[in-house]
Amino acid sequence: MALDSPIWPAQLDHIRLDAPDPVALADFYCDVIGYEAIDLADGVMLLQGHGRRILIGPGEASGRPYHSYRLQSAGQLAGVKAFLTAQGVECLPNPSPVFSDDAVAVRDPDGWVSVFGLSRPDLPSIRAANNRVPMSLKGRLQHVVVATPNLATMMDFYENTLGMAASDYVLKDGANRDSKHVAFYRTDPEHHSFACFGASSIRGDHHCYETSGWMDIRDWADHMGNMEVPIWWGPGRHGAGNNLFFMIEDPLGDKVEISAEIEHMPRDMAPRWWPADGKAVNLWGQGWARD
Repeated sequence: MALDSPIWPAQLDHIRLDAPDPVALADFYCDVIGYEAIDLADGVMLLQGHGRRILIGPGEASGRPYHSYRLQSAGQLAGVKAFLTAQGVECLPNPSPVFSDDAVAVRDPDGWVSVFGLSRPDLPSIRAANNRVPMSLKGRLQHVVVATPNLATMMDFYENTLGMAASDYVLKDGANRDSKHVAFYRTDPEHHSFACFGASSIRGDHHCYETSGWMDIRDWADHMGNMEVPIWWGPGRHGAGNNLFFMIEDPLGDKVEISAEIEHMPRDMAPRWWPADGKAVNLWGQGWARD
């Protein structure tokens, strides 16, 4: 991240998922990921868990209208707006009912919208879950990933326009540094809050929940077994980010990751380069090859 970018620090606060049958998708996320749903306007539902929240609304299958990053203060938000204006970025109105109206949104070259803002103080809160699984399982919404056929253009936007910090690059052709295939970006010390993978089409890749350790991974996996939701990939350990993980699929086929022990990196730490040997995506075994 360019040191003059005021986006640091920011955390992924929520995303919106769309579906032709949003109620069915919301039921899955409530039962499997541990959310309580609240109806908002226009058929949109706010799903809240402990350390996690998402929005689900009507729309095309696998739609993801925006990713929303929580800032620390009104002063930081003002700085972000001024920075984006100076960068020549078109600032869009806030699309999220979770953030205050003064939040700012921007659109990347592939059409994904990132929102930067502060939480509304009047949203209803959920009660403590105690031993009520899966609400009681730890899992903070932590990162979101997209696939793109326009990786170089996307990298330029996130690095040189928004000023996010590059954490790792994964190469496609041996150790040839001109063959970048994956880029991971951080907006706070956690290894990545956003990443983009080279692929044949523009699409969502996955979103992730960060737990407190390996035993949480076990508890989540046991819960998936009880719900008869098969583990789609893993368990394993990513090389880039060094985090433990497994993934499942939601009813639309979109990937959901459960993670632990994600690497922390200082703001000024330089990015690393991973050769095309599969270790960046899984140190323990089989990778996931995007097309």
